[in-house]
Amino acid sequence: MKEQMQANLFTKFLAGLCNKEEEVFLKNWLKNNPGNQMFLGFVQQNLPQLASFSKN
Repeated sequence: MKEQMQANLFTKFLAGLCNKEEEVFLKNWLKNNPGNQMFLGFVQQNLPQLASFSKN
């Protein structure tokens, strides 16, 4: 469940739909660990591929 909520938050962030509280949380999360930045970058790069995959 926690992973699903995080995934939804990433999606909202990448779409520009986060509220201020969510945006602050994610920015702090990104600052706390360089690996988090790499993970979000990976998700962002693969988002179009993942979206087309889920439609099939």
